[in-house]
Amino acid sequence: MGTRDKLAGAHAHISLKTAIRLALLAGASASCFAPPAAADANDGSVGLDEIVVTATRRDTSILDVPYSISAISSTQLEADHVQTLSDLSKLIAGVSFVDEGPASRSNFVLRGINANGTDHPSTSTVAPVSTYIGETPLFVALQIDDIDRVEVLRGPQGTLYGSGSLAGTIRFIPMNPDPSHFSASIDADVAETNQLNRGLKGMINVSLNDISALRVSAGYQHYAGFIDENYIVKLGAPSTAINSPVGIPVSGNPKDPILGPMVFTPIEHANTSDLWHTRVAFIVKPNEDLTALISYYHQENVTRGQQAIAPDFGGSVDTPAAGNPFYSPSYPVSFPTGGVVFPHNSTYDLNNSFLLRNDRQTDLVSMDLSYGFGFGTVSSSTSYYRDRGTDVADNTGELTLYPSFYGFIPRMVDYETDADELKGFVEEVRLVSKPLYSFDYVVGLFYQNIKDQSGQMQWIPGQTYFGTFVGDPGANADTLGDVNVIGNTNTTFNDRAVFGELTWHATDRWQFTGGIRFFDQGYSLVTNTAFPFCGIYCGSDSLGNTFDAGGYVAKDHISKLDTSYKVSDQLNAYMVYSEGFRRGGSNGIPISGPFAANPALLVYTPDKTKNYEIGAKGAIGGIRYTLDYFYINWDNFQVDTTAIASGFPIAVNGPKARSRGIELSLDGEITSHFSYQVGYSFANAEVARDFVVNDLDTSHQPVAIITGKDGDPLPNAPRHSANLGLTYAHAAPEFMDGWRMRWHLNGTYRSSTLSQLESTDPQAPPPFKIAGFSLWDAAVDLLNGHGVYTSLYAQNIFNQLGITGGEDAGEVGLRAEHFFVGRPRTIGLRVGYKF
Repeated sequence: MGTRDKLAGAHAHISLKTAIRLALLAGASASCFAPPAAADANDGSVGLDEIVVTATRRDTSILDVPYSISAISSTQLEADHVQTLSDLSKLIAGVSFVDEGPASRSNFVLRGINANGTDHPSTSTVAPVSTYIGETPLFVALQIDDIDRVEVLRGPQGTLYGSGSLAGTIRFIPMNPDPSHFSASIDADVAETNQLNRGLKGMINVSLNDISALRVSAGYQHYAGFIDENYIVKLGAPSTAINSPVGIPVSGNPKDPILGPMVFTPIEHANTSDLWHTRVAFIVKPNEDLTALISYYHQENVTRGQQAIAPDFGGSVDTPAAGNPFYSPSYPVSFPTGGVVFPHNSTYDLNNSFLLRNDRQTDLVSMDLSYGFGFGTVSSSTSYYRDRGTDVADNTGELTLYPSFYGFIPRMVDYETDADELKGFVEEVRLVSKPLYSFDYVVGLFYQNIKDQSGQMQWIPGQTYFGTFVGDPGANADTLGDVNVIGNTNTTFNDRAVFGELTWHATDRWQFTGGIRFFDQGYSLVTNTAFPFCGIYCGSDSLGNTFDAGGYVAKDHISKLDTSYKVSDQLNAYMVYSEGFRRGGSNGIPISGPFAANPALLVYTPDKTKNYEIGAKGAIGGIRYTLDYFYINWDNFQVDTTAIASGFPIAVNGPKARSRGIELSLDGEITSHFSYQVGYSFANAEVARDFVVNDLDTSHQPVAIITGKDGDPLPNAPRHSANLGLTYAHAAPEFMDGWRMRWHLNGTYRSSTLSQLESTDPQAPPPFKIAGFSLWDAAVDLLNGHGVYTSLYAQNIFNQLGITGGEDAGEVGLRAEHFFVGRPRTIGLRVGYKF
């Protein structure tokens, strides 16, 4: 931790106290209302336009929604140069996000509801915050473009938004085609982060006639690398290894091809990303009652390397000859592992054994129909999606922690390929009533089917070659050779639900809403894993196969009750009780053989949250605000972890956790040209009961894998977070007649947090502390009334080293240690034309 703390301290850092002072001096809100509207073409004045949201399934002012909600408009998304989920997270106080790069698949954390570590995206559990693209519940590493608004619904939203909404829901609402006119835009971007980033995107909206329109948007973005990979291992031709896509690591000593050290070929600026996206939408609106919208979305991500650093890495890492108890100079077939000495890394250095790669494609087709009857509007949302990807992964660092298990193989590397494919079908039918006497309601039916297939192949190139020298070439040396692990998993999830909310308007100012959702869920899993190298000793047959099948069925319900009272046209007070839930699942773990796990861990069960919230929204003297206090009980919380004997990723259940805190946002104008925004969130999230989860070790003895005690903080849950936005707009100088200028500053702060749950086991590695940090972005824009604009912008102005997660040496060993970081200072120029 020492090196990491020094690095964090060496970069510009603004404390929470300073951030709050700046926020209060500005007196504003970064997240609850729309940003300043575009400056007037004549005088450059700004205005504050409130965004209409559809979170309640009706067009509603944020002021009238009886719970905490924010909305970020397309104007603000553009002004803050938001392109990725990481960019978006900086605009939302109270959101935590592990920044693994532009194509990051990390989960959002709201109100501290999270028990998973920050080492990687969830491998078993689904996210505690549900995300929607339009009306489709789906999470992707979305390139944010041609988005009308982003709605952030805080607190459980289970009655209307179903499974996964434990802590909230984030909705991405795309722009719809507009039959009223033709419009188009083109936008080019170039920026410098050590190397050049570049991007190009465009949109065209074609009015086909008075009742229909077609809208097409597309874009490409290249993110340059800034991480140097110093220890990429030089590999021989694949033919040097048996049945492996890569060859045996080359010896650095030609005279000793067996015991010689590794050879490294460094790669500079290794972590690059290329992202393409396209959306095609067609709308038909023959009259005021009927609307049909068909859309198709496609995105491709190609990522090389890893947006992580390993500043502590260096020194002797591989086990030296003296560390091999079976080594003797007189018995040369017992291998030392080289005792390779590595020089120390610099700040933006990493030490993978080969360059990681991720290729992913997402396709989403949806059809939204709505028809207005006299009593209300009936809507149908149908969607089908397919999300598939392939990865090249490196587990060398972790496997070298167990040199004896692999016979002290010299120049050991682990090469792994993974593939997964997720297919989903979703249908939701809703009836949103018109007011009837003093009542209105929303009722609906929901169906979702998800099929997930994943496979894994892991090789240790050279394990057959080196094993031959000690008389252990492996059980399947002639056929599978250097294949170490083969895995295949198939899961199916079905969710059927009926839901509804009924609102009683007791008076013109006082309303009560009750909601309920009944659901019937089923989950099934079939998996098999083979360990060919050790054959029958590791499984049920000569290939070392283990098989498992499992599942569960859950029938339950959740509820909601809220009330709000408009004290005046400028003040709305509310109280809400709401419940959220998340589906469970099965763990594909062997329960027999040397890698057998505790049979009690085959299934992890659903978890639930109960949210109590009181708040107020309104305006005082031109300053708009929201303020709320929340308390959440979290029962049966899910945690991602690892099985002891096999090392397989699994999920388990803890007993209880809780989170309580406050959220505040303000926004307003200092003058007609100068607006400000600020948001602040405090969340104290912690374990609420002592617990122990046991697994079995290779001797089939019980071993604690997850423990905790009442009061332990939840990981990746900063107590304090804040953001600040300032915008000043004015007419450009006289020689630029018809132009206006906009100056924008945006800052975000998050306090320190822990990387994983603390453990009561003194032998367990402790979590590392993720230091707090602040990030500041700025832009100067020039715009005119003819649609031409240009922007000079800077992101991470003070070049802050913002570590957001990872794994330290105590958990995975020094060789595998890595910490995810945000991008360093980036300065760019953006030009565009709208017509």
